[in-house]
Amino acid sequence: MKNLLATNILLPVLVTAFLILIILVIYFLTRKRGPDYVVKAPLMTKPEREYYNIFLSYFGQDYIILPQINLASVIDKVGKGYRSELFRNVDFGVFDYNYHPILLIEINDNTHFKKDRIERDKHVNEICKKAKLPLVTFWTKDGIDNKVIYRTLKKYL
Repeated sequence: MKNLLATNILLPVLVTAFLILIILVIYFLTRKRGPDYVVKAPLMTKPEREYYNIFLSYFGQDYIILPQINLASVIDKVGKGYRSELFRNVDFGVFDYNYHPILLIEINDNTHFKKDRIERDKHVNEICKKAKLPLVTFWTKDGIDNKVIYRTLKKYL
């Protein structure tokens, strides 16, 4: 009789504990976790580093040349509307020693022939023109010609 009473009490407790365990396992397996974070690839691609070294060799003594410049860091939007259109990066910014922007530089590869990139580039160009901040574009398909780079940038520096 004692065993029967213990079984009658113990069985519902064990079943309840088992159900709670299953619910907890399901909860932990299906709950939304926060995002994972990983370190990105190098800040500059190989062609960008090659251009950067050329920029430094010609103008590095007279100007500050920084990679991956966000438009919102150097251009402000005046008036109504969202600033989100300024949250785009250009490959390089050239600054005087007071960190005043002088010009922006884009290094375009074949990905810039895609429709979405063409639209993005067009919009970035329009923003820079309205802000009166020159944007110089070099195409990797043209190869790296030091003299062309020097002559092109010298117009602004």
